[in-house]
Amino acid sequence: MSVAVAIRITSPDEELAIGQASSFAQQHGQPLFVISVVSQLPYGPVDDDQSRIVARNLKLISAANASPLIQEGDDVPRALLAIARSFGVRVMFLQAGTTKGLGRSIAERLLYLQPSFDVIVLPPK
Repeated sequence: MSVAVAIRITSPDEELAIGQASSFAQQHGQPLFVISVVSQLPYGPVDDDQSRIVARNLKLISAANASPLIQEGDDVPRALLAIARSFGVRVMFLQAGTTKGLGRSIAERLLYLQPSFDVIVLPPK
């Protein structure tokens, strides 16, 4: 069993999600994976500010003794599902997100795929 947290590697608001998933993984003696799905490797098109955010998030991941997993893809929920299966994830944390237009959030779309692991949706920051 392992624990994962899905983040946007270019988001400045991932510290809480990484911290909560890290605490959960430590309490259960399980490895932690931090997953980010990007449009293009290594982190998608980023400007200088986003590069600093990526560096900060990578430091947070390292401090949490977690393994970063960066995956290229356009369908975030399906990519999360595939990665979780590959790494034996049994619990995945993600932050509640907003929907674009009338679409569903990533968490809703992931749950629609009926993952074989538990999904913990953290409240938005």
